[in-house]
Amino acid sequence: MGVLSWLKRITAGEENAGNATFAPGEEDFHGLNMKDAIDAHVAWKTRLEAEFAGTGSETLEIGYVASDERCKLGQWIHKEGKNRFAQLPEYKELVDLHAQFHLNAGNILLEAHRNGSESAEKMLHGSEFRNASDMVQIGLVRLYARSRSI
Repeated sequence: MGVLSWLKRITAGEENAGNATFAPGEEDFHGLNMKDAIDAHVAWKTRLEAEFAGTGSETLEIGYVASDERCKLGQWIHKEGKNRFAQLPEYKELVDLHAQFHLNAGNILLEAHRNGSESAEKMLHGSEFRNASDMVQIGLVRLYARSRSI
């Protein structure tokens, strides 16, 4: 199912909306590869799990994880996205959703440092983190859909 069809199903409240797929040419969004950006955000869960287990290939720092400007999506949001879409409410919503996601991920890492990985794992697998991740994806696709109607 194309990304715009997926968004319509999600915003209509369909619980089994499936996954978004990108038709040829749909992935590029003014210099941002949307599939890569979405995949990178989904991968945060795996990266945090690896950090807790001590099996990761990187050492995650709370300040890095909590910052919404260091990942590829954040860099795009605060540069190209801002230049093109700052006037749109969908852009402002994406900025807020993305920042909230990174604060949530940073809080989970902080919890691991303070109280151990078991407590942080519960947060990581909880609905707040999953919802924050989902909302970033939906926010990005909403901005994409809105930009196509301008």
